[in-house]
Amino acid sequence: LNAALFYSDIADMQREVNLADPTSGVVQIIDNTADATIWGLEVDGTFRLGDNLLMLASVGYIDASYDSVKFDLNGDGMVDGKDKDLDLPRAPEWTYSLGFNYDFEVGSWGFATARINYAYRDEVAYTDNNLGYILEQDILDAGLDFYANSGRWVFSLYGRNLLDEVKHGGDTQLPSALGPIPLGGTFSPLAKGQVYGAEITYNFVR
Repeated sequence: LNAALFYSDIADMQREVNLADPTSGVVQIIDNTADATIWGLEVDGTFRLGDNLLMLASVGYIDASYDSVKFDLNGDGMVDGKDKDLDLPRAPEWTYSLGFNYDFEVGSWGFATARINYAYRDEVAYTDNNLGYILEQDILDAGLDFYANSGRWVFSLYGRNLLDEVKHGGDTQLPSALGPIPLGGTFSPLAKGQVYGAEITYNFVR
């Protein structure tokens, strides 16, 4: 079992602020935007539930807030309490996971490992103005791996994102128009949805 408590008092926090721009699409400004305090707790552990069964669990909590702001984060033309009340980007309040690994022998051929893992992450702001955000995520993965006694062959079946959750790699606002071209919306690249697959691995060096 591992645990960590952390506290950070950040002065003149440097941020890469992305702003929608009608000429270039997105403008990135690097500036010292604010003073902030971030503290939290992380706990993780591995627990043996039997001769062949392991449980892996973790939980994390983050409290992140601005102490003072010196940049117009929300883009309303003023630096005031509305900027200070914004959430710090990419600092989810709660994250946790729970997984199980089960090992078993397969006759004289080798052994196998069955695994399943669930992970949760809170909804979190992605951009400094909080208009861009990442949805909360419930991710469930599972798999089965067979290891041949030779030590060279591994045969795997897997399922990833079994709940078919929508996962974005970002969420950056675009201008309503780019020159004469209507645009709008956001740049929000999607991660893969529900995936099933099989893999065969051969290890040349044992």
